[in-house]
Amino acid sequence: MTISPRPRVPAFVSVAVLAFIAISADGYDLAIFGAAIPDLLADPNWGLTPARIGVIAGTAIVGMCLGSIAAGVLADRFGARRLFLACVTWFSLGMIFCAAAPTAELLGIARLVAGLGLGGLGPAAVALTMSVAPHDRRNFLNGVMLTGLPVGGITAALSALAFLEGGGWRAVFLIGGVIPLLLVVPIGAVKLRKWAPDSADATTGSGRNVRVSLRALLGHGGARALAGFIVVTGCCQVLSYGLLTWLPQIMKSSGYSLGSSLVFLIVFSIGAMAGSATGSWTADRVGGRRVTIAGFAIGAVAIFGLSAALPQPVLYLALFLAGAGTVGIQPVVYGFAALHFPAQVRGSALGLIGGIGRIGGVCGPVLGGFLAGLPALVSFSVFAGIAAFASLLSVAALTTRHHEPAPTTATVPAEV
Repeated sequence: MTISPRPRVPAFVSVAVLAFIAISADGYDLAIFGAAIPDLLADPNWGLTPARIGVIAGTAIVGMCLGSIAAGVLADRFGARRLFLACVTWFSLGMIFCAAAPTAELLGIARLVAGLGLGGLGPAAVALTMSVAPHDRRNFLNGVMLTGLPVGGITAALSALAFLEGGGWRAVFLIGGVIPLLLVVPIGAVKLRKWAPDSADATTGSGRNVRVSLRALLGHGGARALAGFIVVTGCCQVLSYGLLTWLPQIMKSSGYSLGSSLVFLIVFSIGAMAGSATGSWTADRVGGRRVTIAGFAIGAVAIFGLSAALPQPVLYLALFLAGAGTVGIQPVVYGFAALHFPAQVRGSALGLIGGIGRIGGVCGPVLGGFLAGLPALVSFSVFAGIAAFASLLSVAALTTRHHEPAPTTATVPAEV
């Protein structure tokens, strides 16, 4: 009897799946803090206020800013593969520290520590995935990989439904730290050297002249594009972190129960996931610029619609489109930026865009904290205005300039 050989999976798929799992932990971290806010506010021992919660949430984003900027440079110098594993390990330990924090002050420090690893993970995962992806599927593969962000958000909402009603906010943070530490790190340490060898990983940066690198990054309109991508990303971060952090609380203050508000967060996250995959697939065909402009415009209309008393089916549709036009559009922006800059400075470009852009992420939870006590019309109008501005800025500041690197090992099959 002839035994059929076991199907073999292309290396680029294996890399994308592992990066997807790690990015899901990032999305989980982002959403779980927002889901835990009602529990934290209700804790009589800590006496937290919405403004103070916003500051604690912002400490994670400060760490992400620093981690992202540093990671971009380190990815070009030492390789995205090594940096990817280091970031997953770092933020996993930070999440475990969050679960064990005995005071609000130490929770803020723990969020900062976790943020350093989470900030570096994004540029490392994008650079790693792009380094092995086939040329005609780079945006799509990157977008699908980054759908891990909303998938993590959905997982966080489900975890919150299971644990938070009983006050178990520590358990949901512990889950977010233990799973990637026990799953992603061991597999990556054993398999990534085969799936993404150094020849396909940017490791030549240590010997590159700094002036040459800066010329490649900033020359031929690169400085203007870099500034545009940073501001657009900053707007997207305000929307993503502001809404994911405060959407449950805003909807609860509008009269919905905590359970319903968490369901709304799930719908929002599903929309983000669909927007990421569909938008990235479309970007491979019509270009990232057009998808970015249209995505933010759709998000602006949908967010503003949330301020109205909508029938439930229309409300779910608005939440879905709001997720697609905010969190879901960020992978398109990252993919657009990754293809705009030369491959040898791709990590640095993504690190600067993600790192400086995450200043918007710092502002998002703080802004949401100040808006949380205001009428829903005011809160959602502010967020809708930011989305509209991002769409207009994309029209004015971003141009298309594709860089096609030499063929990589993307088509080399490997077993999962």
